[in-house]
Amino acid sequence: MATIVCALAIPFAPVSAEQVEVSWPQQGARAESTVAMFMPYRPLSLDVTASCAAAGERGRTVFSTFPPGDQHGQRWGLSLANLDGTLVLTVDGQQIPLGIPPSTACTYTVHADGQQLVAALDGRELARRNALVPQVVAFVTETSEVSAKAKADARFQTSPTPLKLGLMIACALGVAGCAVLTFTIWRGGPPRSKRPWRVDTAWSALAAVVIAGWGVLAPQTVDDGWFLGMHRNFEAAGYAGDYYMALNAAETPAVLLHHLFAPLFELSWSPLMTRVPSLLAGFALWLLLLGIVRLLPLHVPRWLLGAAFLVAWMPGGVGLRPEPFIALCTAAAAYAALRARVTDRPAWLVLGGLATGVCLTITSTGFLAAIPVALGLLHACRHRVPHRVTLVLATLAAASLAAPIAFVDSGIGGFLDSAGSRYWHGASSTWYDEFARYQTLLWPGISPEFLFEQHPFRRLPVLLGIAILGIVVVLRLRTRHGGVFTGPAGVPFAWLGLGYVALIFTPSKVVSHFSALAAFTALAIAIGLAALPRAFATEHTGWAVRGGALFAVLLLTSLTWYGTNSWFAYAALGMPRPDEPLLDGWLAQPVVLLLAAAALALPFLRRRPDPAPAVVRLTGWSALTLATATVLLMPVLTAGLLAKAALNQHQRGQFSGPATIAAGTCGPTAATGPVLVDWPIAFWYPCTRLPALADGLLEPPVSAIAAPPAYRYAGDLTRRHAPHGGAFAPMGPVATYTELPGDPALGTRYEVAYRYPTGRYTVTTTTTTHTGWHRETPYTDPDYLGRADPATELHPGQKQE
Repeated sequence: MATIVCALAIPFAPVSAEQVEVSWPQQGARAESTVAMFMPYRPLSLDVTASCAAAGERGRTVFSTFPPGDQHGQRWGLSLANLDGTLVLTVDGQQIPLGIPPSTACTYTVHADGQQLVAALDGRELARRNALVPQVVAFVTETSEVSAKAKADARFQTSPTPLKLGLMIACALGVAGCAVLTFTIWRGGPPRSKRPWRVDTAWSALAAVVIAGWGVLAPQTVDDGWFLGMHRNFEAAGYAGDYYMALNAAETPAVLLHHLFAPLFELSWSPLMTRVPSLLAGFALWLLLLGIVRLLPLHVPRWLLGAAFLVAWMPGGVGLRPEPFIALCTAAAAYAALRARVTDRPAWLVLGGLATGVCLTITSTGFLAAIPVALGLLHACRHRVPHRVTLVLATLAAASLAAPIAFVDSGIGGFLDSAGSRYWHGASSTWYDEFARYQTLLWPGISPEFLFEQHPFRRLPVLLGIAILGIVVVLRLRTRHGGVFTGPAGVPFAWLGLGYVALIFTPSKVVSHFSALAAFTALAIAIGLAALPRAFATEHTGWAVRGGALFAVLLLTSLTWYGTNSWFAYAALGMPRPDEPLLDGWLAQPVVLLLAAAALALPFLRRRPDPAPAVVRLTGWSALTLATATVLLMPVLTAGLLAKAALNQHQRGQFSGPATIAAGTCGPTAATGPVLVDWPIAFWYPCTRLPALADGLLEPPVSAIAAPPAYRYAGDLTRRHAPHGGAFAPMGPVATYTELPGDPALGTRYEVAYRYPTGRYTVTTTTTTHTGWHRETPYTDPDYLGRADPATELHPGQKQE
């Protein structure tokens, strides 16, 4: 209980917060216009001071946060200008006359603090209105006797206080103590070994070679560039932010990978180095899958387990997205839960709880790791193990390790602010939009830039997993006791089924989330294909079951092969016959698949005693051979296509991702200095220094590389205020772009110039202490950016003008 209490207290413990003040002009200098791009767009406060002498200069802009005449600035910024002799304050698109300056020996002030904006003359209030702090992209003036101070929005730049650090240490020690205590209370026998380890060692060596080869050939994932930006900005900002969108809000509680990778990637930012963690996670996942099948009371051929692992892992197993690490944590939790059941040693569930706690700090799909542990606890309680309450509390205490990791730098207030920004300005969806995930995977009318999501090798693990799960569920309902899939052998299918249900509650509906189920999917496919022959033969299945199995496998396999040979970004450059069905669509023809499956099934009809008629046996074996052949063919065909594409690129002299990875280089060269690279292509410019987003300010890039036309829209979103709070939108009013020569396939290069000098201000940072629940002006306000509550906007599939 003490461990849980410490964990619950951590988010509310005080934090040290950085206070960033921007002063303009620099001390001792005359006021002159300068670029000052605040990110987030609105400072936490703004104070402007102008002399009456400056305010009395007819027709002059005394102060403005945008270039005069900028349409966005007129709506969202602030200006103080002399119009025909009258000083006029413009804020939120409305003009507020402040009168004629009475003399030259007085002072105007404007103060905005996020609640109200007040204009005064020598301390006498002239105007007051409820208003947010205006957006700021520059300090602009046409006079010299004016100054401004702004408190930048650096709300996520926090660190633990000694009290919070003590709570985190206490929680970690408590988790370790719970693990030791439970293993002292519960003792059980060792798991039964199904075969000598030397056989599995040989298969593991082969798996390591295949995983390393895929690390070179694998295409980039859709978000590799996005996550690269997060990692690259981590040191400058001191926290893991969204970087490209959502106002660079913190990723709390999904911070673990950023903290782990920061020191590793400082060694090298080459694509090869950035793939090393996911490759190691893939090999660890393989070892855990081996451990799980060794615990089961049935034999799973290692060649079948290997093929199922590749089918489930390859689509999302290499890159910077978090799914490979979620799959690893879920496999660790699954192994612990199954071992607790098989060895009658419930203490292993505490280690499963520990894996769950770690998984929760990786990304939103981390709760998938709780599924095996929850089922394990339910089984233990139903079988009345001693000290059940202690077991449940110890497991929860182990899972509470999530608190010191997720809130290592932040408090609950920072989490609420970041969650609000990612909900309001991000790509969040509600639970009832789950169909959109499957629509992206299957719907032929999908937007062309997402067509790669429908490649057969991305469809196969999802559709085949669903098919085998459905077959096993039918068998399990028919034979409640003594069936092949009763007991531990049926547990992986429960994991997968609940995993599909759990994905309904993820805040976004990207297809990549299916890769978080890689461990469950691989086990379901391998165990299902290994055990179904015995189940068909011993559980008295007839036409209905075996015919239904063939129909399901035939339908979903045909739908799998119907996907086109489409790839994201540079993997498509040398791809043979891109955006067309593989093998001219022959594999998508149900008749072709049925005949091939029957031919493959004929040799197996007499391999196992089966009382069913030959035609019925042929039906069942046809379903199994079709599924098995597809599982074996898909990894080979996919790797062959990518290898051929890489060879074509090399022969044509084109940029080649595999060649870059194999050489350990940094890809195309870019200009020195901060370079804004669009996220769809940023992965191939990993050693380019991106502009820093830190201290509530955006570092002005000296050049930019825009994505090729197919992905330009996605890159442009980061330079737009709406709908997603693009982090580089402040550049629009103050930057001009000059196109440079280069290969458009690698992105269009621009030199960036600015309307005013940059950096003519002073940044001062101090530290204060806030409670863990402290919050600043919320981003979840229609007035912040003009975006309505996303819950009231159009749902996916509705037409938006």
